Parts: sequence; C-alpha cells; structure tokens
Amino acid sequence: MDALRTARVVAAIQATVMAVFLAASGALRADNPFAVPDALLTLLLAVAACLPARWAAPSLIFSFALAVGVWTVSLSHYAVRGDLVDGLNHLPLVASAVVQSVVLARHLSRSRTGRPEEIRPHNVPATT
Repeated sequence: MDALRTARVVAAIQATVMAVFLAASGALRADNPFAVPDALLTLLLAVAACLPARWAAPSLIFSFALAVGVWTVSLSHYAVRGDLVDGLNHLPLVASAVVQSVVLARHLSRSRTGRPEEIRPHNVPATT
C-alpha cells in the first residue's frame, strides 16, 4: 500500500473514531471547550481523506498536524486535572498522526526532488 493510500485509511479511521466518540460520549455540549475543535478536526480528516491525490497529501499533512495539536492539548488537560490515565487513549491517535505526517512529507519531498517515489492515485501508472 502506498503512502497516500495508507494516510487516507488512517485519516478515515481517526475521523470515524472521533465521530463515534463525539456521538456516544455526549461530548458535543456547550460547556465542553473541545467540542468545536474535535468536530472540526473530524470533518477535516474526513474531507482530506477524500480529496483528489494532488490536494490530499498536503491536506492530510495539515490535518494530521492539527490533530496532534488538538489531541496533545486534550491530553495535557487530562494531566492538569489529575486524570492522566483517562487521557492515555489519546496516545495512539497522536502517534499515528505524527507517523503519517512524517511519511507523507518524506514522500512529497522525494517526488519533488525527482526520485522515483511519488504520490499518485492508485489507478495511474508511474511514468519513466
């Protein structure tokens, strides 16, 4: 599986996890300071995963970077409240977002320097 397809899958999984969390936990309420960032992040991850290849990679990198920021602040909020153990479920989300943004950035930089690894739709053959 190529880097872009993997990033799309990870973003779709993260968006699904967040949507289920927001719906099932009752987190979408007026007194939750993370309701708006979580909802916007969920939408951004889902949209970025569906964009055409040309726009998907930079959009996914941005989405993953924003996700790391939002989830790290949320994790820090748990730590400040003394509930760090309850916030540790953020770590897989943060780690996968960091890994995917690094992998996508490497592949984008390689494709722009003329190396053969480039991000392209799975149905378009590579040109030599």
